[in-house]
Amino acid sequence: MKPPSPPVVWEIDIPLATNPRLLKTLALVCGLAALISSLFMSVILGAQGDWDDIPPLVGILALIGLGMFVSFVLIALIVFGNRLRTRYTFDAQGIHQETIDRTSRLINRLTVLGGAASGQPGTMGAGLTARARESERLDWRGSFSLQVQPRVHRLIFRNAWRPLMEVYCTPENFAQVETLARHFMQRYHTPERTAARSPLPSYLGHSVLILLAAFMLFTAHDEFDLDLFAPILVMAFALATLWLIPLFGYVVLLVNAGILVSLVLAALEERTSYIRPQERYRHYEVFSDADWALLGFSLLALGYLSWLAWRAVRGRLLSLLMRDQGDQTGSGD
Repeated sequence: MKPPSPPVVWEIDIPLATNPRLLKTLALVCGLAALISSLFMSVILGAQGDWDDIPPLVGILALIGLGMFVSFVLIALIVFGNRLRTRYTFDAQGIHQETIDRTSRLINRLTVLGGAASGQPGTMGAGLTARARESERLDWRGSFSLQVQPRVHRLIFRNAWRPLMEVYCTPENFAQVETLARHFMQRYHTPERTAARSPLPSYLGHSVLILLAAFMLFTAHDEFDLDLFAPILVMAFALATLWLIPLFGYVVLLVNAGILVSLVLAALEERTSYIRPQERYRHYEVFSDADWALLGFSLLALGYLSWLAWRAVRGRLLSLLMRDQGDQTGSGD
């Protein structure tokens, strides 16, 4: 069958609260938000010995995640009227998806302004992310495969681990758009570049190691008089380096250097003997085996975190977000 001449442009109302795929994705996002927050706080509380405080905190965060899910569904129904007006453009270069719903665009801008005015970077960041997703592009030179759902007239373009874009067609143009997509994907060998294995297990493994490394640094907080904010900072930015932006690795390296200096100074600190006030000694001279083990594990944790951050800033370890962007645009080739 001869492919249709591009571009093909259409607008469609995407269902929200009655969309099973969207609800599944929303539940996953809210669940992950609660899980990540729980792990983050559990590391801090566990390192301080407050294990009994973890279960109730996890329960509270789970309820917050559930509340977020219900709130989003209600907003989709009441504010957006259970639809999101979207425009798709298929051409010889790729697919362009644009959110043209006025309500959505207004809310995104108000979220950014509200976050900036109230001094809440999380709110402002969510608004900026939503604004960035108002216009997305998938290039045929990228790395993805095609999943077709004829019953609901939907095309799903996915890389090795997740959907990159879902295209909602009309009953009238579904066959035409599918033919066009298969034609250009075959021309540019797009599916052949898709990785056979998901990178997700590797990133999850590194995330667990980051949490363990942070746990060791939190444990060293009391013994070596570390600033409690330093392990929190390095844990947050190490995870952000792995999943979001590799340049955050510079922050990890800088904080790690500060922690290393603190450990050395704490070990070399001169102290006065309680038994013989006239005698002074270095802190490390009275280290127990447990103290030496704690110092060794802390240095090992710093070494791993620094190695990970160095690989990221040198471009040898792409964040998962950057990998996805490369799969979308072909820039990673």
